Amino acid sequence: MAGFAIVMEFLTGATVLLIAALIAGLVLRFYASRAVPGKSWKARKYRRELIAAPFAAILWVVPCLMAYTWISNHVAHQSVSFSPDPYVTLPNGYVVGSMNTYDGYVHAPGMNTDVPWTGPGYVRGIIDLDYVDGRFQGTYLDSYSDMHPQSTDRIRRFTFDTRNRSIETSDSSIKADFGQQQTMVHEDSNSYWQLYAVNRRHWPEPVFWLLLLVGEAAIVICAIRMKPVFTEDEETST
Repeated sequence: MAGFAIVMEFLTGATVLLIAALIAGLVLRFYASRAVPGKSWKARKYRRELIAAPFAAILWVVPCLMAYTWISNHVAHQSVSFSPDPYVTLPNGYVVGSMNTYDGYVHAPGMNTDVPWTGPGYVRGIIDLDYVDGRFQGTYLDSYSDMHPQSTDRIRRFTFDTRNRSIETSDSSIKADFGQQQTMVHEDSNSYWQLYAVNRRHWPEPVFWLLLLVGEAAIVICAIRMKPVFTEDEETST
């Protein structure tokens, strides 16, 4: 589902850009007809170039997306907003994220989550998550699998102390229901998504749109300024 949502987001964006380019092309066609009237080869070429300029400007979105991705990962220290595996870095350097938008996790700086649900410096399969006095506290889904046969297949509680990176877990009487928990992680008031949203940095998006608009405007302006110069004979023939 996450991959489908991302595809739909790109398709929606592409449709909006194409409609905007079509409208801009018609406006520029009208401008070119008034600025360079006549049926000469240069006049017709100029009108074609202005119509094509907004569509060529759409290609600028590729370097803008590359810049946006680099800024998000290396400056804002978070995933891009359309990532299927979103993550965000908290002020203390810990990372809260989700694999395929469902399998929530938290891990210490420089650590990676592994196959078990808890390990040195991380907890994954998180449902609820709070951060209080240097401790991550919440619940995780201790699901049974061939790679994790010792699992209880229940919801377990945990405390992850960031001061010494120790993890303490305790049993819960709540039976695991994977489908129900998938819904809960998006709807609970103390879901790990709440901590993610609070620490999400939104300034990379305006930077992306600024780069996109400035670049596309520059391409169109350059095309407008490429107005042809006619010789005296060409002016007479037009």
